[in-house]
Amino acid sequence: MSSKHPFFKISAGVFFAAALSMMGACTNESKISESVEPQAEINEPYLVNDFTGEITLRTDCEGTNIHWEYEGIDGPDYWEDICNSWDCGGNHQSPVNIIPPASRNLAKKLRFYWKNTATFIVNNGHTIQYNVDQPANLNEASYISLNGQKFYLLQFHFHAESEHTVNGVHYPVEIHFVHRNPIDGQLAVVGVFIEEGNHNPFFDDIMTSWPHDEGDFASSDTYNPKVLMPAGYNSTYDAHFWWYGGSLTTPPCSEIVNWMVWSTNIEASHEQIAEMEAILHENYRPTQPLNNRLVKAQ
Repeated sequence: MSSKHPFFKISAGVFFAAALSMMGACTNESKISESVEPQAEINEPYLVNDFTGEITLRTDCEGTNIHWEYEGIDGPDYWEDICNSWDCGGNHQSPVNIIPPASRNLAKKLRFYWKNTATFIVNNGHTIQYNVDQPANLNEASYISLNGQKFYLLQFHFHAESEHTVNGVHYPVEIHFVHRNPIDGQLAVVGVFIEEGNHNPFFDDIMTSWPHDEGDFASSDTYNPKVLMPAGYNSTYDAHFWWYGGSLTTPPCSEIVNWMVWSTNIEASHEQIAEMEAILHENYRPTQPLNNRLVKAQ
């Protein structure tokens, strides 16, 4: 692998006290009931001030700041040895190699309710991350409904190459849209692959807007993240994705993630992908064993 910048996967930062309290209960595969009653509307800002876009529970070990990277002695092969309280050596880790199942079922009731957001781009030393607006009233925030449970969109970020593979093959880039349930701290992450193809207008400003070193870029210009989703993404019958229970793909690798990886892709031009790769510096974790899990198809 070429020389890399210490890049992130699902973003590293302090998570929420509520999520810390349920860590002990999340050592096995994250599951969502197939028949859950819809939540009541939340009319007050529940932990909303903690929605910083950073979704890693902690990047320290018993109060000591920890340095991790994507190569060398601080790379993925050694994450489980860096801190005993991290889950990086667990049995339900992500990413995984996806072998598409032969048949689909409609077990996941998934709907997107994403709204326009101002532009706030962060190079956090591990990835390029777009934080989305977090209104004081959660009823005005972007969210997905997954089997009746609301997961609020915190941010999305990029990996090059892709972290998940399909039949052992990487895509050039993978986007992760990170959502959190403020009631129990569970995460729902939507993964979308970018393949080489047509020019993508969303990425026209990569070289001018993406911070090439650690830093940020803010603009009042608004957009809707849905422009980065494949066609038919919000249709029960047209939305094709694979799903399984797994983990964050960066330390502390907490096993609290409901993964939904799209089987249809979006496109970017050769030049746009090359620019992304130059900034992201191979910020992907190798695939992890499935162990006793199954990847299912929607």
